Amino acid sequence: MLSYLRIRGLALLDDVALELGGGLNVLTGETGAGKSIIIDALTLLRGVRSRAELVRAGESAATVDAAFELQGSTLHHVRGVLSGHGLPAEEAAGLVLSRVAPRSGRGRVMVQGELTTQSVLGEIGEELLDVCSQHEHHSLTRPARHLELLDAYGRLEADVAEYGEAYRAWRDAVDELSALRERARDGGQRADFLRFQIEELTRVAPESGEYAELSSRLELVRDAHQWAAFAASALDVLNEADDSVVARLSVLAEQARRGAQASARLSEMAGQLEAARIACGEAVHLAERLADSVEIEPGELDRIEARMSELESLRRKHGVEVDQLGERLDEMRAELAGIDGAEDAIAALEGQVSKRHAAARKLALMLSERRRASAKRLAKALCAELSELSLPGARLEAVVETLSELSPRGLDAVELSFSANVGEPLAPLTRVASGGELSRVLLAIKGVLSTGDSVATYVFDEVDAGVGGAVAEAIGRRLTKAADGHQVLCITHLPQIAAFADRHFRVEKTTENGRTLTRVRRLSEEESVEEIARMLGGATITDSARRHARALREQARGRAPAKVVPLRRRTAAPRRRMSV
Repeated sequence: MLSYLRIRGLALLDDVALELGGGLNVLTGETGAGKSIIIDALTLLRGVRSRAELVRAGESAATVDAAFELQGSTLHHVRGVLSGHGLPAEEAAGLVLSRVAPRSGRGRVMVQGELTTQSVLGEIGEELLDVCSQHEHHSLTRPARHLELLDAYGRLEADVAEYGEAYRAWRDAVDELSALRERARDGGQRADFLRFQIEELTRVAPESGEYAELSSRLELVRDAHQWAAFAASALDVLNEADDSVVARLSVLAEQARRGAQASARLSEMAGQLEAARIACGEAVHLAERLADSVEIEPGELDRIEARMSELESLRRKHGVEVDQLGERLDEMRAELAGIDGAEDAIAALEGQVSKRHAAARKLALMLSERRRASAKRLAKALCAELSELSLPGARLEAVVETLSELSPRGLDAVELSFSANVGEPLAPLTRVASGGELSRVLLAIKGVLSTGDSVATYVFDEVDAGVGGAVAEAIGRRLTKAADGHQVLCITHLPQIAAFADRHFRVEKTTENGRTLTRVRRLSEEESVEEIARMLGGATITDSARRHARALREQARGRAPAKVVPLRRRTAAPRRRMSV
């Protein structure tokens, strides 16, 4: 539900905050006080495009902040939308929205403190708010919603889910078959290409680690002459010359050993000289191994460079490292095998597609039959409800049309057709119903639906257009019924509806510092009675009006079967937005 709403810089609302609660929240006030500006603020949270004239004079932008407390299916759906757009979904139970609508230029939308787009706000707002007023967005203007309502009334959700699984299985098979056929169309050329690539890789036969070994050997081969000369020089100096280092160290070590008994220092020198001779001997062995390694065969340098060039060419061609060429060869062999067997795979998949389509169509036909039966019951129930909501001559039917092909929700398209007056032909509800009629149709739907709805908050404006007395009381009772398990926000001019409020707010227009301002104040029980008395009697509130107001409150709460003299029925309002 909507727990907190703050509106700044919007028309007459310079800075207004409302703390709302569950159940029926009613806003009343004099005509022109600015009640419908609150509806404008809520539609901004639905992602509706802003209008420059909504921004208060002297302000550069209007701001609407809202906090929602979510649970159940609403929380589940909102989390899905948030996750789908990469927004924080874990804390969605406490959802915070903010929209800044400037007089000119681009606005700003924040969800859970993160920037997002107006379209994303629209997706989220659709799960949160159902705004019913003559010129604003509400669910009944979307024919897709009519199908959802029919399924909810007929308790067909399980059937829809079962069909949905069969439909997705069929579509997955269709997509797989399409991809396989596309691959098969190019299969001949692709197969020839793969065979050439496989043959080339098989001929070259690259081995893991080969390129690194070749690189190391190449460096050695390129500098072979230099290192061969170095090895020969080292051998000569260390061991092969007449006065080689090893020979001279041997003589010195022997001389030191002879005098070792006479001098400790000579003994120490003998040890050091022997160690040096041994180290030189090790260096001689290394020089001999180096000389052996740099003995290259004629043409070895050309062969190494050619092999490395061949491997490098394959690396660039296949876009992988040289050591991964073997894996690439296995992949191409597997792909070639798939192409060679494509005809058999296509035949098998065609049979699967046909089988899954038949299964989905069977479920769609069963669902369609149940929808048509539910549509008749729904029309009858809605007409009965509308009769009690001051639309006695109204007719409403759920027209079910058969589609030519399966859709994600079956073989049916559903649209509500409506006629407000006896003798008038039915026409699409979205084209012929006024704002007040749409609001009452939604109330009627809420009255007959036997399953829950995921929308958290219903907002009604003009629901009382052209009614009064007992009809207004019936509307009030249905608003209370709609608020059972949901939150309802209703703007009304009728005391019979205001009497049902769980929370009653008064919208007041004042003048401060030469500027007109609108304030919204929650009323206590006594203040609510006084406001209802004002609505009953006008500017001068009499004791009789107060007694009447108190009786309406008690009757609305079911504490007393009060007999209240009904107000004179209002003249039907023209089909345009009411000035509030």
